[in-house]
Amino acid sequence: MCFTAAAGQRVRSSRNRLFGECHELNIREGTKMSHIQLKLLTQLEHIGEIMDSKASFEAANPGVEIVLIQSADNYESLQAFRSEEPDLMDSGGWSLFNQKGLFIDLLPFVRATPGLEEDLNPGIMRVATKDGTLPGLPDGVSIPLILYKKAMLDASGLPYPTDDWTWAEMIEMARKLTIRDKNGVATQFGFATGPDIELYEPFIMRNGGSYLSPDGSTAHGYIDSDATVEAFQLVIDMYREFHACRKPEEPSKAGELHQGFALISAFTWFAGAVEVEGIGEEFDVVGLPQMPGGVQANMVYMGATGITTKCEHPELAWAFLKHHVFERPERFSRPWTLPITRSVAEQCGMTSRRLWSRYIQEMDVVLPNGYYLNEKWNSSRQLINEDIVKMIVDGADVRQTLKSWTRFA
Repeated sequence: MCFTAAAGQRVRSSRNRLFGECHELNIREGTKMSHIQLKLLTQLEHIGEIMDSKASFEAANPGVEIVLIQSADNYESLQAFRSEEPDLMDSGGWSLFNQKGLFIDLLPFVRATPGLEEDLNPGIMRVATKDGTLPGLPDGVSIPLILYKKAMLDASGLPYPTDDWTWAEMIEMARKLTIRDKNGVATQFGFATGPDIELYEPFIMRNGGSYLSPDGSTAHGYIDSDATVEAFQLVIDMYREFHACRKPEEPSKAGELHQGFALISAFTWFAGAVEVEGIGEEFDVVGLPQMPGGVQANMVYMGATGITTKCEHPELAWAFLKHHVFERPERFSRPWTLPITRSVAEQCGMTSRRLWSRYIQEMDVVLPNGYYLNEKWNSSRQLINEDIVKMIVDGADVRQTLKSWTRFA
């Protein structure tokens, strides 16, 4: 397994390499067609999980066949929605579920399922139902916390951080944990994150700032607010003033992310990767630092699966969706994302596991983030990140740069 600071972005972008042109999978080739078909249009790279759910659902419902259709991205999914008329559609990101006229509201199904509404994580549901409806059942949930390499802190004589630590304390620790050779090249960095607008968003949220208005309609007064500018300046200072985080293209002898970085802004997929590689015991986890604004918040990546407005058997589609998301806790035996109900988290043992229990707890404070709220903002990410590099490397003015971003929403 190769770990890099851009691991999260690589996971998301790999769908395009995996899938290419939209094509239908004939999973049951050579068998007699069932009398009811449900077409599931999927973008997900973890197709094995869906295939396992398909097999177990079909075994329990012999008159039903789940037909899988793959697409590479939202554009192909929208095209296939018109031609293939799928009953269910998923997406690795949420923006597809902001589209009007594609999905039915799942809240009536949730409320008709005994105990489910109370079992669902309130933070995740708060994000997913921002308009008072539930267009998709969240899946593929991932949030960031700080993983730290215990041996590096031990070697430096530093105490392990606790959830009440502050940004200033984190940066001072990161500064002490950064080690450079006689030529100034780092052999160890104190903190690891990437120059990416989404990776900084939790710190902006925790300072009381935001990128966009609550409805996502504008960035004016939000991306350029004092709270947002203050938090963003602290992030840029981490690179330029304290030299505790690797700058873009900076020479390094620190190796990969799991090797020479002491404090790591780590989404759940990184936590899953270190466990799979058998090095999970080298790390511990702590919450994000307290920002001057004093807000308890975090961002969340999540996709979802929804029942389309073209579905002729919505009750049956809900039964499959419920089976896939809630009735197969074995999906999380080697997790890289988080379950969205307390019962599944307990059944799969995540609430009692050292790293994962803290991630489960953090789901309570998640908020809608920029990529979720506004498609134009999300599609402007590359331009925004180029400006971030200019702030880090060239010292471009933070306030003026953030003010210029109001054009993206």
